[in-house]
Amino acid sequence: MVNIQSYLLHVLPLCAHLIAPATSIANEQVFAIRDWIEVPDGTSVSPFFNPKDCTSNLPWDLLDDLSIAAGEIQAESTIQILPIVTQIIFVLSGKLEVVTKGPEDEAPKSVLVNAHEAVLNKPGSFFQLCNRGQEPCRVLYIVSPAYLFEMDEEGSVVYDDAVIVKGGWDELEQNHWQPFGLDSVEAKRTAREASYRRLALKKT
Repeated sequence: MVNIQSYLLHVLPLCAHLIAPATSIANEQVFAIRDWIEVPDGTSVSPFFNPKDCTSNLPWDLLDDLSIAAGEIQAESTIQILPIVTQIIFVLSGKLEVVTKGPEDEAPKSVLVNAHEAVLNKPGSFFQLCNRGQEPCRVLYIVSPAYLFEMDEEGSVVYDDAVIVKGGWDELEQNHWQPFGLDSVEAKRTAREASYRRLALKKT
């Protein structure tokens, strides 16, 4: 198991440095949370520090190693999986229930995350985000490597590091945790590399 505390101690100071004015990175630009978009899992996201998101105006070569986005969960997200990237979910406000099932787990597990707490989603884990408070739950998504998201000119999703899983937890279990239509990790990695090249050409 990855030690979340040690991981956060390493990553969060870097995040704080990035969000603050940084002359060596972005000409004293302040990275503010704005320009919310609705994403395929049914939640809202502001990719305010993610140059690898097609909706971001940040320079493509700003950073490759990680990205930070703000998220807002009104009710529940759909179940999804991140085949390649690692994600930390840091709760800014509200109460968030995170239901997960990693490759080594026999059944889904649930954890309640309060403000100023975080959970870690490793690659290959199914997860669902459920708002358990009275107000919208605000979070930070810290992803390594930087989260990749591509849409075409009509607004249709071409590539997303997250894969939406159809159906619920019971249906997943009945299918022995092999959801219909899920690509292999190798196929997903190939699709990601192609998307990376396309976005690099568009944004440079």
